[in-house]
Amino acid sequence: MLDFVGHHRKEFRFDLKLRALTGQTRRGLEREIERGFPFLPSGCQIVMDRQAQVLVLENVRAQVSARWPQMVAELRSYGDQTLGSFLHESGLELSDVVRQGRSWTQLRRAAGLATPPAGELESALLKRTRAFTHVDDPDRASAYDALLAGQAVDDGGHSTVEKRLADMLFFSLFPDGGGFDSVEAGLEAVRREHAARDEVRSVVDLAFDDARHRTVALDGPLAGIPLRVHARYQREEVLAALAYASLQRKPNSFREGVLYVPEVNVDAFFVTLKKSEADFSPTTMYRDYPISPTLFHWESQSTTTVASRTGQRYLTGASTVLLFARETQQDAFGTASYLFLGPATYVSHEGERPIAITWRLAHAMPSEFFQTASVAVS
Repeated sequence: MLDFVGHHRKEFRFDLKLRALTGQTRRGLEREIERGFPFLPSGCQIVMDRQAQVLVLENVRAQVSARWPQMVAELRSYGDQTLGSFLHESGLELSDVVRQGRSWTQLRRAAGLATPPAGELESALLKRTRAFTHVDDPDRASAYDALLAGQAVDDGGHSTVEKRLADMLFFSLFPDGGGFDSVEAGLEAVRREHAARDEVRSVVDLAFDDARHRTVALDGPLAGIPLRVHARYQREEVLAALAYASLQRKPNSFREGVLYVPEVNVDAFFVTLKKSEADFSPTTMYRDYPISPTLFHWESQSTTTVASRTGQRYLTGASTVLLFARETQQDAFGTASYLFLGPATYVSHEGERPIAITWRLAHAMPSEFFQTASVAVS
């Protein structure tokens, strides 16, 4: 038992103590304090009476101010900094600087620091910077960096994997295709937006440096798909990696939680574990949850029957099932990314409309995700 009762000096860092215990970001810690720490592991509690809760929240919020004018003043006082060094020196989170309506480029300009001039695409690109805050595998990080630095993608020397990685980068930046005639034309336009391009590269570097999971490459018939098990992806990246996304079939046209891609004979399932009625209709409140680190309970769409072509594909193993899961629909940056849990094989099922299926994962899910996921759906 840890006792937090008592008077503390103003400079005492409750945020550091509680983040060490919970693993939360500073912004996430504020939410946890406000809600009474609902997502702690079984058997663990952090209990605060109302007065203590108010005091601790005030302390946490006072340590680092994420208000824009203070951030501008702080950066101006430091002088020219990289994004990484500024976050380190200020104690701010990446989500304080890079999220909807904010960017590192805008912060630098507001602080009066030298920044490349804006082109026509800059505003739209800066809004997409947050789509790279999850990049956590070496192949993607190095490929994105090389492509943004100037590596072309249209010459015959590039492999299918390299071309799909270029598609993943392109559709992360332009989910609607951006009006370009080719992926290379779009990436070349990005390279001319020096400030936005450099910001994306910085965010990718920071995200990869902060990666926690060891990722595993796909093998066998899936070896040409540039997805790594236990890496995180936005939906646009997954659709591009599976060769679904193209300038004729744009990723922003796909809104479902299931996708069959006949070109690679893959069924991809996108699962949000913690559902709310505000975000999901009654017909899509499927019961999806981990049973163990290697078993996952999943429900098909409400119209799927056992005898249907889709149902038979699921139950007979006629296709390869890939499972992507996230705890919540939103995170500190906006739309949350999915953790790729990898290939899954059929174990058992019951019922229909929807069909409740138990899948066995080829790779045990990371222990921290299993713990968080179990709490989220309990």
